[in-house]
Amino acid sequence: MTNNEKIERFHEIVNEMANLYAKKNSNYGDSFGKLYRDLGPMAGLVPLHNKLDRLTNLIKGNHNDFESVEDTIRDLACYSVMFLIELENSSNDKGEND
Repeated sequence: MTNNEKIERFHEIVNEMANLYAKKNSNYGDSFGKLYRDLGPMAGLVPLHNKLDRLTNLIKGNHNDFESVEDTIRDLACYSVMFLIELENSSNDKGEND
């Protein structure tokens, strides 16, 4: 795969993740944002930690009927972006309250 093809694939994956995020947020509401607001930044680490544990188990060859390695990596990326959004929001909120 050429570098340009990798860049194109990166865009495709990010768009797929954004579409999945929109669907899940529509179904579940802003549960991650609520958790973050209720418990603070440490709450953002919980889903990342869980996904890393799952990924570790999958890579070690443990069977999982629910998620593939690829699904888990996409979830890690989505949770990372969601975490970043909440960090930005909390920084903006602090600036507004000053």
